[in-house]
Amino acid sequence: AQYPNGGWPQVFGDPGTYHAHITFNDEAMVSVMKVLQEVGNKSNEFAYLDDTRAERARKSVEKGVECILNCQIKVNGKLTAWAQQYDE
Repeated sequence: AQYPNGGWPQVFGDPGTYHAHITFNDEAMVSVMKVLQEVGNKSNEFAYLDDTRAERARKSVEKGVECILNCQIKVNGKLTAWAQQYDE
């Protein structure tokens, strides 16, 4: 469900609505990244996963961080804030 730009939809499988947008409010994207970070670290209930899946999760988190940084709004050349939602 991760978009090529590193973001995730608010709700997967609901194209054409605002649910398809990258969503920062309500911790929608951050919650996905937290789970993937646990998968990538093979923490707790994810300890059984193979290294390939863990690496894929780590790369997804990295892309997510890049997306967050790339979405930051610039005003007069200065990084300021983020919108609550972005087009996919």
